[in-house]
Amino acid sequence: MKETVTIRTVAEAANCAVSTVSRALRDDPAISEASKQRIREAAEALNYRRLRRPSVKDSTNGNGHSRNTLADKRLIVVTMGLDRSLTSLPVVNATLCGLEDALSGFGLRLQMTHVPDLEEIPDHLDSNELDGVFLIGPLQGRMLADSNCRLLREFRELPTVWLHGRPDGCDWGDSVGADDVLVGKMAADFLADHGHQCVAFVSPKPYQLLMLNRETGFLAQAHRRGLHVQRFVEPPTGGWTMPIKPPLTIETVQHLVDAVLATNPRPTAVFAACDGVATGIYGALTARGIQVGSEMSIIAGNNDWALISGLHPALTTFDIQAHEIGQLAVRQMESLLRTKEQLPNACLSIEPRFVRGESVGHL
Repeated sequence: MKETVTIRTVAEAANCAVSTVSRALRDDPAISEASKQRIREAAEALNYRRLRRPSVKDSTNGNGHSRNTLADKRLIVVTMGLDRSLTSLPVVNATLCGLEDALSGFGLRLQMTHVPDLEEIPDHLDSNELDGVFLIGPLQGRMLADSNCRLLREFRELPTVWLHGRPDGCDWGDSVGADDVLVGKMAADFLADHGHQCVAFVSPKPYQLLMLNRETGFLAQAHRRGLHVQRFVEPPTGGWTMPIKPPLTIETVQHLVDAVLATNPRPTAVFAACDGVATGIYGALTARGIQVGSEMSIIAGNNDWALISGLHPALTTFDIQAHEIGQLAVRQMESLLRTKEQLPNACLSIEPRFVRGESVGHL
């Protein structure tokens, strides 16, 4: 049987992220011409074709009734309370690429609006003209729920699918994301299997839902494996305010790395809440002459390829399959629009995949 060529196949052939392929094929000006050419050549060599727009015949049955639940529906992706730098993270881009690929199969185009300031709603964003909405919001505590945003109240009346988690206090809509508790459990098992007995969890974002779930899984499994676990969870000076930014700099984790290194006995391994945090930890350790992998082991999660590709040694992490999260979100939206009766909110998760690097040493 001939293997189906997908956007991920092209990404592997071109040695780049899925999000980069999607943006290059859309002629995104943010992608260099050299990269676009390399990706186009890879796509052509693989005979890759983007999903076609269904014809009228495809979308109707023999009686002329619609088979395509999403046909002619007005759907939009809205980011709320997030800095644009966070929405450009590779893992978010890959999710949007998954959405785009799935929507194109229904003859729809990806439409997206950024609302970083919840007090300034774009004039063109009218919830009365929408049939459904995909939402990405800050997962840091109840920031979004306590914002008293008018647009958020209007979205409660629409079929909603949250991407990467439903923020605390936003008690409506379905959510699609990674199994973050499992990410934490798998990280603890990997460190235990490599002989680490004194380990740490590091996060500069207290009460951030994704990181909390990973911490929960990590602590529980680490204790089951008999590990001594220490938590280093403290925001940087100044804390976090909306629009939320990603924790990508050394400064966001410097105080936590200092605390880890000052601990006696000092942990031999760190589970970083996400790849962005791990990148900052690499920088902070390097500045102190500490070698990752041999003197301090690091494991993380997300597989944010563009962030971690330059790290040495290569980061051991978990691929949360962001592209598949986007595709699953579209299927869930289709289910919401097809089902007329009110159903309990669903929370769907995708199992992560282990990505082996050299950042965890054997003791």
